[in-house]
Amino acid sequence: MGFISNIAGSLSDSISSEIQDQYLETFRSDSLGQLILVKRAYRQNNGGRNQGNSEVISAGSKILVPEGTYALMVDDGRIVDSVTTPGMYTWDNSSSGSVFSGSFKNIMNDVFDRFKFAGEVAKMQRIYYVNGLEIMNQTCDGFLNVPYPDPVYGNLYLKFRIMFSFRIVDPVTFFRRTGKDTTVYEYMGTPSNPGIPIMEVRDHMQEALNLCAVRDKIPFPQLVSNKSKLKDAVNFIVSKLWREQRGMVVESIALTDLTLDEASRARVEQFDSAKIFAKDPAALKAMAVLGFVKAMNTAAANPAGAVTGVAGIATVAGVAGTAVGTQTAAAQTTPRQATCPFCGTKLPSQGQLKNCPACSADLVQS
Repeated sequence: MGFISNIAGSLSDSISSEIQDQYLETFRSDSLGQLILVKRAYRQNNGGRNQGNSEVISAGSKILVPEGTYALMVDDGRIVDSVTTPGMYTWDNSSSGSVFSGSFKNIMNDVFDRFKFAGEVAKMQRIYYVNGLEIMNQTCDGFLNVPYPDPVYGNLYLKFRIMFSFRIVDPVTFFRRTGKDTTVYEYMGTPSNPGIPIMEVRDHMQEALNLCAVRDKIPFPQLVSNKSKLKDAVNFIVSKLWREQRGMVVESIALTDLTLDEASRARVEQFDSAKIFAKDPAALKAMAVLGFVKAMNTAAANPAGAVTGVAGIATVAGVAGTAVGTQTAAAQTTPRQATCPFCGTKLPSQGQLKNCPACSADLVQS
């Protein structure tokens, strides 16, 4: 009698749980915001009457997908459908039928399966919501002495931070990499403890900067103002990897706290000064006058005596005046120069040059 009683009890439990799971479910969620990337959806009971198994979603159940959100239908561990457009949807291909949706195909099979497992449900059906919003304010540090092959100034060494945003564009690929509820911090990490995606951005940033310098010919002073090209370069390098392996892309990117090391800054300033003086002889003469005034002030404090200091000034002034005069005359009358009179670069001995190939100074002026 005990054996028959156990059988009857298991059959009764199987039928009872199957009947409970005949009620249709409704799934809905608010926007996942800026903190949650993947969240499992839980059904909304109607007045507490739907007390079926949480792993069973009956055919005909309703799924509400809000703006900026994707929905994935998982049946027995397999993604059977996905939704990328907001709206109300009906799950009509569930392996669990329901009398309320007019589906009877699997009801008796489900009862028998549950009986074999002592009334337990031997399946897993779930809805997962995936965030489709642009996730903002992701930071990436640690960029020190990064070489930038500037098309104008040569190799410069940069220090900067990155702030970027990303967006999931392929929820199926993304979910297959996570497979569970996931927050932004769990997936991306933090500035002090970055995750693998942040490390990938850091590792490939050098390639993106090389594209800006070599392919797009962007000089360092214009790098910050060319954010669109920098974003394109990052997406070409990083998002190609991300889209294929993670189902997400970089939406926007910005360099912050961008500075040069001392040697690079001195080279940029020297180069810019040479270009200014090469194109404006009056500015070169003004610089000589400023140097003369500075020398006068230095001579006044010369411990060897003012006369010695003034004599030195006269010598310096004579040399400076001769240099300025020579440079101006050479620029006006000499079509060829052994060296550039402005930056000292050696010039070709054959042919007539109008501009210095190094500093772009005018070698022949009218």
